[in-house]
Amino acid sequence: MFFQMDNAFVEIESTAETFFTEVGRAAIMTFKAFAALRKVRNYAQQIIEQFFQIGRRSLPLVLVTSFFVGLAIGVQAGFQMTGFTPHWMAGGTILRTILIDLGPITIGLVLSGRISAGAAAELGSMKVTEQIEALRSFGIDPIDYLIMPRLVAAMFAVPSLLVYSNVTAILASYYSCHMTIGLSWNEFVQGMRYSFYAGDLETSLIKGFVFGIVIVISGSFFGLNSERGAKGVGTAATQAVVWASVSVFILDYLISAILFYL
Repeated sequence: MFFQMDNAFVEIESTAETFFTEVGRAAIMTFKAFAALRKVRNYAQQIIEQFFQIGRRSLPLVLVTSFFVGLAIGVQAGFQMTGFTPHWMAGGTILRTILIDLGPITIGLVLSGRISAGAAAELGSMKVTEQIEALRSFGIDPIDYLIMPRLVAAMFAVPSLLVYSNVTAILASYYSCHMTIGLSWNEFVQGMRYSFYAGDLETSLIKGFVFGIVIVISGSFFGLNSERGAKGVGTAATQAVVWASVSVFILDYLISAILFYL
């Protein structure tokens, strides 16, 4: 029994050491990526390409996902507005729910699966085929050329996608409420006006900004540190999605808590 407990403690210690080592390496890479922002003018073309990849090509997926999330929220809100609760209050409930939590989380999870996994697979393949080493041999820092443009693009593209996502989800929620409880557009707008708070919009955009950074850093880190072979690249993509998704939930809570107390 004591032998098994010793083995358990050794395994926990090893896991914790690996975890904090990887977190430290990711933090160093993040610092270098932000330090590379001083060279942003030299990589304008790469930034535009990444903005197209992250923003425009993700838009259809974001709109479809947000539409059905909005429909689900509208159904749930509609059934809650029964009894003595005025129907028009559904508009305010939906608005704040989408802006503060569901909109950013939806974007975070959707882009974790698309952007983070894609970056990990692309950079992992480049490492396997020794393209990363080729860049270094030409005196080009991979962080400057490959990661910083993604980071800059994500900081602008993800909040932009979040705006489209929020609008789509709100409109879909209204349609769902209208079909469920017969809520009129004027009543829906009345509820949104009654509950609207500018800080909610700021919270939503801040979350989109931070989530964009985390998604890119997660995919880039695991991609650059992937092992050799197809299995290593696949593992890197899986790890990137897992860590990006978990980080989205953790940061969603932390940002909400911090901004609430401020």
